[in-house]
Amino acid sequence: MRIIVATTHTIPVYSGGWTTPLDLFGQDHQAMYVIRKHRLGTKTLEGIKCAGAGATGVLTVPWKRADRHRYRLIQWLFRRALKKHFDKFNADFVLCLDPEAGYSAMYSGLPYAMRFHSKLAPEHLGPDFSGLMKKAVFATACPATHIPDIEVLAHNQDLSRFIYSEKPSAERALLLTSIDSIHEPELFIEGIMLSKTMKGDIVGTGEDRNKITDLCKKTGGRVRCLPPVPRLKVPELLSNYQVGIATVQEISPVVYQMKVNAYMAAGLFTLAKPWTHIAYEAPDLIGIFTTAQDMADHLDYLSDNWEETLTIRRQARDWIHRHYSVDIPRKRFNEILLDKFPSLN
Repeated sequence: MRIIVATTHTIPVYSGGWTTPLDLFGQDHQAMYVIRKHRLGTKTLEGIKCAGAGATGVLTVPWKRADRHRYRLIQWLFRRALKKHFDKFNADFVLCLDPEAGYSAMYSGLPYAMRFHSKLAPEHLGPDFSGLMKKAVFATACPATHIPDIEVLAHNQDLSRFIYSEKPSAERALLLTSIDSIHEPELFIEGIMLSKTMKGDIVGTGEDRNKITDLCKKTGGRVRCLPPVPRLKVPELLSNYQVGIATVQEISPVVYQMKVNAYMAAGLFTLAKPWTHIAYEAPDLIGIFTTAQDMADHLDYLSDNWEETLTIRRQARDWIHRHYSVDIPRKRFNEILLDKFPSLN
């Protein structure tokens, strides 16, 4: 099938909104992205066409007067782009990555499904949310997310991309992250610096990138802030590390962090906060910390006792493939398409 992926914010080749839809589709379906906050025009990345709706520049900031007109113009631009590319791409339906994209597809009369980056938040539960979900074909979201009256598929990346390896020693840790206050890059820096010998890299982009880059320059080279890498380059990136760190604030009782699954599949020993999903599901396969000193103590133990963690790393690899393989939602995804679009199969 041919699928338009409609989104407001996604950064092509880098965002989770790029990775999980394309991994879900696999080789069986063709995709094209329509991005609201992107200049007009079409380009191709990783073989995927990406088109902008043109809601950029002055349209991205509120107007002191008549802001409702700005918002209506943005909606019109997005719907126009969706309709245009839906027809031009000869698409079968739209996967919407946020409520704004969903409403644009719904009001345009296009068949659509929904994807949510995280657990449902209050901003998703607006007055029209029930109507939006009632007309959706299905939804994808973080594992264990429940939305009344609609089937929800757990989204994940294709773990088969990651090559498991067993390094002889633990010398460098990775924080693969959005660089912002929620994901606590400063805590990572502090934990590395409190450890005896561990070095670490922060890889990603975000609103605090310049600030964190400056902080890293003061660590004498022990912590670096490196540019983000495209989805298909992440496996190569992970091969350079032995420890994967998952810092995050307690923004919900359980926080799903997809990076953890990649760490485990690639053979990195994972350290995570107690509210990260893996700390609930497989606590014996990771290290759990809350403070920078906790993190440093774990890192020192790993440096001194690396060989003793081999069994856990192997068990972690097997466990994550068994429970988070993209083949599980992909199988159900294709069954739903056969049921909902029988004439297209």
